[in-house]
Amino acid sequence: MKSSIRASLAGLLFAALAGHASAASLDAFAATPNAAISGNNIENLTQSTPEMCASACLGAPRGAWCVSFDYNKTAQRCDLSDKRASDIGGLKTDYVGNPYDHYSLIAGEGVPNPVPGNKHILLIGIDGLRGDAIQCAGCVQTPAMSALIAGGAFHGNVLAGGTKQATVSGPGWSSVFTGFWADKHGVTSNTTTLPLKKTHVFDQIKAAWPTATTAVVGDWFNITHNLRPALADFVVANAAKNSQQATDAVKGWLSWKHPPTAIFYYLHNVDVHAPSYDPLNAYYQGKIAGEDQQIQQVLTALTSRPNYANEEWLIVVTSDHGGTGSGHGGQTAGERSTLLILNNNHQNPLKPSYCVGSLGGTVLTQVDGTTPHILDFLGLPNTTEGQKHPACGN
Repeated sequence: MKSSIRASLAGLLFAALAGHASAASLDAFAATPNAAISGNNIENLTQSTPEMCASACLGAPRGAWCVSFDYNKTAQRCDLSDKRASDIGGLKTDYVGNPYDHYSLIAGEGVPNPVPGNKHILLIGIDGLRGDAIQCAGCVQTPAMSALIAGGAFHGNVLAGGTKQATVSGPGWSSVFTGFWADKHGVTSNTTTLPLKKTHVFDQIKAAWPTATTAVVGDWFNITHNLRPALADFVVANAAKNSQQATDAVKGWLSWKHPPTAIFYYLHNVDVHAPSYDPLNAYYQGKIAGEDQQIQQVLTALTSRPNYANEEWLIVVTSDHGGTGSGHGGQTAGERSTLLILNNNHQNPLKPSYCVGSLGGTVLTQVDGTTPHILDFLGLPNTTEGQKHPACGN
């Protein structure tokens, strides 16, 4: 019998993975039927499928060490390992009854992007970031976001909330993802059982190009469950407020020969709730600066890709709501204030700019900010309530 170094994770792991495992996760692995690594197991997962084991191996924090797993077809269990068969002299193939199949990570591969022009989306969501908290006198310095703005476009007051919905995360992110207000997308609160009634923009991408892969990383349950794309290929739930884990997941995807077509990268630490959402508050500024440093790591990984010059990444930065005092949910100017950064040629100047400069002269609401621009950039029809900024478009 194969041994396991760590204790088995039963029902809790099954519930956590079942919601976001997908067959496409297995595309990153080569399968060898009726074989397994002998020993060298780091973690054992029970009540699982091969798809769930693949998602677990790829996701944070296991993605930092997991390179293979053995799946027990009889027991519906897998053993995750930091070793490949070549590391230990090959696979064992004489287990009684051949209960195991071996899956080895195809390092640096992924699925080729089918979108014409090799276009990709990197959507960066910063929870609780007011649009007026960057790029202003006395505001915190944000070198990563400032670089994106300098080479792209910026709107510092994209309006969340209003008569249609409260300025809380569930409705806010749902409007970002769909281009509809809560009366249409159906997510009226942070309740985890409210599904999206309108199509997530990443699912629209997969509808146009079925082999496109999409990826989501975040620490908020709703982001990785009821608000995620229904057809997401890779979903990673990082530890609470652990932005480095989220960053490492994105850097891992970007290290592949064929990274996901579209990535949502969620950063949670700016949603402070105490002591203040004031743009000049030192605590709030510190959280913004910390997340900007995480973004810089991702931008460095992106622009270091060997094929980056032949790819075109629309980088979108936005937020779900602002805040006032130590909270949000109402309709004050600070609570409604979010932002939009658009840049499709960061350190890739041969790509024609999608849009540049200040977009602030035109009123934009949350349903305008993200989904209509992603659809337009990819050449897909806009069937949402929102409209792109008139200055944007190839």
